[in-house]
This record gives sequence, C-alpha cells and structure tokens, in this order.
Amino acid sequence: MVRRRLWTMKKVFFFTSVTVLCLYMVFYKMCCQKGNLFLTNRSNSTETKRLEYNLIQWAIQEIVRDKKVIVGPNQEDVTQDSFPKTIEAAQNHQLSSGVILKTSDSRVNGSSNSEIQFKETAVSKDLLPTSMVNRYLSRVRQLKEPTIVHNTAAKSTKIKLTLKNQWNSWMIWNEESSSNNLNRRLQTVKNSYMSMNKYAVNFTGTRKLKKLSSKELLCELKQRVQVMSIEYGDEAFTTSDWQEYIPNKTLTQALGPFKMCAVVASAGSILRSKLGMEIDAHDAVLRFNGAPTIGFESDVGRRTTIRIVNSQVMSRQELKFHDNNLYRTGTLLVWDPAPYSANLTEWFKHPDYNFFENYKRYRKDNPNQLFYIINPKMQWQLWDILQENTAEDIQRNPPSSGMMGILLMMTICDQTDVYEFLPSKRQTDLCHYYEKFQDQACTIGAYHPLMFEKNLVKRINQGSDEEIYMKGKVTLPGFGTFQCPKT
Repeated sequence: MVRRRLWTMKKVFFFTSVTVLCLYMVFYKMCCQKGNLFLTNRSNSTETKRLEYNLIQWAIQEIVRDKKVIVGPNQEDVTQDSFPKTIEAAQNHQLSSGVILKTSDSRVNGSSNSEIQFKETAVSKDLLPTSMVNRYLSRVRQLKEPTIVHNTAAKSTKIKLTLKNQWNSWMIWNEESSSNNLNRRLQTVKNSYMSMNKYAVNFTGTRKLKKLSSKELLCELKQRVQVMSIEYGDEAFTTSDWQEYIPNKTLTQALGPFKMCAVVASAGSILRSKLGMEIDAHDAVLRFNGAPTIGFESDVGRRTTIRIVNSQVMSRQELKFHDNNLYRTGTLLVWDPAPYSANLTEWFKHPDYNFFENYKRYRKDNPNQLFYIINPKMQWQLWDILQENTAEDIQRNPPSSGMMGILLMMTICDQTDVYEFLPSKRQTDLCHYYEKFQDQACTIGAYHPLMFEKNLVKRINQGSDEEIYMKGKVTLPGFGTFQCPKT
C-alpha cells in the first residue's frame, strides 16, 4: 500500500513538473526570446487611420476612372506620396449618385445588407473630405468583405475592397522600452556591466524630469556632441610621424556636405528587404565594420562612401584588416573607447585595443585613402545625453558604432535615412545579415546601451511609422537644416 502511494505521488510530481516546465518555456519564448516587449502596437494610430482613408480613396478613384477589374492595391499604392497624383487623375470625372460602402455581413448593425453612404460628392481637390471619411472609419473597420458600389444613371459598378491590410497590426519600436522587460540572461549581463564600470563612469549630470520634445532632443545633440577626429597637434599626437599619417583636412572638412545620406545597419532583418536600389540612390552611404555588399546587393546596395570600424576589427589578427579589400573602398573611420574622464594622453597610453601601430601601417600602405581616428570625447558626450533622458541607469559603456555613425551623417548631410537601426516587420535575432549567429542582445543591447539609443532615435524620427514597419527606415534632419536657441 505504501509503495503504491509513493508511486502515485511520484507520477503526480513528475507530470506536474513537466507541465510547469512546458508553461515556462512557452512564456519564455513569447515574452523574452522574440523581444515583443520592446515593440508597440499601433493599430489605432493616426498613421493607420490615414492609410485606411487613402485605401478608400484609392478604390473610389479607380471606379471613377472606369476600371472594370480591380485586384486590390499594393502597400505602395495607398501611401501618402502617391495619393495626390491619384486625385489629380480623377478630377475630370463626375459622380452623379455618390459612392456606397456596402457589406453583406449580418453581424453589422443587425442587418443582412449594411451600407455606409458617402453622399453625393463632385470630384474636386478633395474627392472625399478627410473629415467625412474619418467619421466613418470606425464603422468601416467592422465591415466583413466590404464592397464599394458606384452608381451612375447608366450603370452600377461593384468591387470588393479588402481593408485587412497588415498595417492594422503594426508592431514598431516602443520609445519607452525599459530594461525591466529584458529576459533574465540579459538582465544579468546588464547588471554585470553596471557593477564592472570598466570606464570609470562618474555621471554628475541631471536627469530630465520633463520629457524633451523631438526638436529639443535634436538641439541637445547638435549643441553638445562634437563630431570630430584626432588632429595633428592634439595632445599625444604632436610628433613628426603623426603629421605624416593624420589627414590634413578635418573630418567635417573632407566629408560632405551631402544632401541625402543613408546609414545601413548590419542587422539580419535587412535580408530580403529589396532596399538596395533605394540605398544606392543616396548621395553618400555609411556602413559598419566588416559588413559586405557583394552577394547582398539587392538588399543592402553596392555603394560605400564611409565605413566606421572599431579598434577591435583593426587589432585582431584573425579579422585580417590589412588584407581585406572590403576596407579599401571609401573613407575609413576608427574609434576606440577611452575612460569617461580621461584626457587624450591617458587614452593614448592605455587604449582599449592598441590599434595605433596598425593605423600607421595601413596609412603607409594606402596613403591616398582618407582614414580618421574619432576623438573619444564624442562617445561620452553622447552617452551623457542618453543617460540624462533615461529614467533608469543605462550601461556604463560607450554608445554603439551605429549611433556614432548616425550623428556623423546628421553633421554632414541635409537628411539622413537610417535603415534597420530600428527593426522592421522582418525583425529577427540574427545579429548580422552576413553571418548565422543569433542573439537577442544584438537588437536590444548588452555591452552598448543600444535599447536607449533606439528609444532616442525613435523620438527624433521625422518619418512615418509605416516606414519603420515596412523598411526599418528612420528619417533624421541634418544639424545644418534647423536653428536652436542660444544656450
């Protein structure tokens, strides 16, 4: 009897343990591995409403232009850019009996034949006023297989209109992302870096009690972050050999000015994006470290104007920096983190990676290629702004190459389009599009305060949310295109 009870208790314990383990794995996969807690659903955003409005307008215009068969629009057909052209093309037509949105769904309004009537409207500058369409949008979302009916004295034309486009369930980067949502492993990593404080960060700034506007944040970056390179004559760079190797022109003198620039992140989510031609259409293109273009042209483009590498890429022999033709295209910039309060002499004596001799060797072998060393002051000026505008403590490590590259291009370009720094609908844990390694830390950060960088970029974005969702594209103004109040 006792043995039977023990056996029963063992079975119960075993099955309970298995059930709890399975539930934990499901919860972990949903909440941690996929990073969905760092995305925000914009199903009710004004951008979605505008897209729905444009979708209705698009279908009505196609009817007015006597289209017999309408398959349904592509995403590009209903964007704001193409919208005014469609209105203009329809201006010479007249509606005699208006347009009706109609459905046979019996669940709507308790009717078997529900209709939304857009009253008689002549085609003018505003085919259907925005206010009129917006008034019906809440009802339009309820329609099951809506049909647009165009009645004239001579005929009646019907088409089915699918309003279930994928923008209705956008998931885009949440600018309020917090490390409280990190999975346990990344929480541990972040806390380790915080306690380690390798760069002796002693933050004495003031946290912003009030959330700054986009314009205020842009002015903070413009006025306080000095995008500059090491120049001959700077402390520790005064000997004659450095005069030979450091370019005569400063970084901002040699590069630009450009009108339209692109920053191409190395994220795995850029695969299958087909953004290559759009990226190459920019006046200048910035890439990072060993990100290749050959074999990936359709997604990342072919051109490279500037490439930022970290000192580790130059120093590790297995990366073969000197032998790789990848680095011989465009202007090169290298950065290495210095201690938070160190001067240039202290940094020169104790760099993170001793890349200075490799720098001289590369300059000697490639004297005609511009190659700059980024002044490490820039990293911590940027870090201060990130910390001041974040309620919690961020990693006490320098910002990423991506964030420094974005600020560089904002300095020398009138407009900068950044691709896949904020993840698109193709978001993945694949770290780089040219490698197979996967880790969620590549998206939300471990060493770098990457999550907080993305929060800031989302706040200063001048583009639309659907461009983030579709392309991972953020549009930022150049520092020379706007004025800031004097400090």
